[in-house]
Amino acid sequence: MSRLASRLRIGEKVGLGFGLVILIFLGVILHDQLALARLSADYERLHGVYGARQSYAFGIERRLGAIRAAQSEFLATRDLDAVAEVGREAGALEVEAAGLARLDETSQRAATEIRTLVADYLSSFEEVVEAWRINGLDENSGLQGAFRRTAHELEALAGSGEQATGLEIAILQLRRREKDYLLRGDETYVAMVDEILTETAERVAQAPIAEREREALTDRLAAYGRDFHSLVEQDRRIEGLADAMEVAAGRITPLVEANLVEASRLMATMTDEIARNAAARARINLLIALGATLLGAVFAVMITARIVRPVRKIAGLLDRMTTETPRERIPTVPGARDEIDAMAASLNVLADHKSTFVGWWRSAMREAVALRDLHAASEASECARAATELRSAVDARLACILAVRDGIEHNIDSVRDLVEHLPQSATTLSAGDVRRLKEAAVGLSALSKILQAESLHRSPPQACPASEEAH
Repeated sequence: MSRLASRLRIGEKVGLGFGLVILIFLGVILHDQLALARLSADYERLHGVYGARQSYAFGIERRLGAIRAAQSEFLATRDLDAVAEVGREAGALEVEAAGLARLDETSQRAATEIRTLVADYLSSFEEVVEAWRINGLDENSGLQGAFRRTAHELEALAGSGEQATGLEIAILQLRRREKDYLLRGDETYVAMVDEILTETAERVAQAPIAEREREALTDRLAAYGRDFHSLVEQDRRIEGLADAMEVAAGRITPLVEANLVEASRLMATMTDEIARNAAARARINLLIALGATLLGAVFAVMITARIVRPVRKIAGLLDRMTTETPRERIPTVPGARDEIDAMAASLNVLADHKSTFVGWWRSAMREAVALRDLHAASEASECARAATELRSAVDARLACILAVRDGIEHNIDSVRDLVEHLPQSATTLSAGDVRRLKEAAVGLSALSKILQAESLHRSPPQACPASEEAH
């Protein structure tokens, strides 16, 4: 990790750190967007399937109610516009059912069953309409019209006969019971009409009227009874068809209501599930955001530490160099591009030079003191001690010279290595190579000055006076 970090400049490290933090937060934003997209897809599915299912169920129920209302209006008024309204609402219901069938397999089965039941209901309704057309949509058409004409003929014949026969009263009673039946639909009035017809026929048979009139009255009474019973039978048939139609409608309504209840239940269930998923995703998003923030902080601390820690070491080494000659050096990575690593390398060179100069200066001072003591010595013991000290100082000076030689050789090796690699790099040098050349040149210059100073100020050691006298 340290070697990788040393390959980057400070600006690159800072940029990399900011880039990583930005990538982390971009990842968080992307995750949030994906979560929102999933939530939106869930709501679209809720609206597209369960909401649409509920909407179609409402539509089917509303259309069915409109059909039933139009049916009731027809049965009450015999208005053919109500029949047309039933057809229009049935077509609209078919559209709603087709939309429901397109949602899913369950809705398709429900729609198929609803279509079948509606078809049965409409078939029954058409039979009822046809029966009413036969029966007569008003009192002047169909069986009702025929019956009404027969009744009027009978009334005309009864009014033209003699008053003693009392046929007009019998006919009035007959028409009264007939109208009671037509208004109330009670089968009891049918028996009353039959009884009055029988009594009237007997009275006509015994009435003192012309045979031609008797035959006409008898024929009209028979026609009246026949038409009345045809009307009653048609009413019974209509009632049966109406009951069948009500049964068909009664089968549709529970199915539609059950489908509506199921759609509402599924929609509520899906809504709760989406709410739970949204809450869970919100918690996950919060944890991810916190984790991203923590990770970004860790990256920031790591990058800051990579920059601040060596700077502190450099500052500490500089502080110690003002008052002492420290032996420790700041660790560096060869070939590093980091500016702080370059500062550390330069500071290490500076510390090495200071250590060399201090060592050289100390050895020179020891040598000078030893020479002074040697010249000032008056006794053999003092002279020997001064000579020993002088030899020790010379050895220290020699160690410094050897260290300078080693430094020169090291810099020469660096220059030679760079020169060997120069043709392979297309006669161009990298910034690191240039820095190494500069460091080698500075080192050679400093060592050259040391050697020059040594050559100018070196004086040969002299023998002590005592030795000369002895000699």
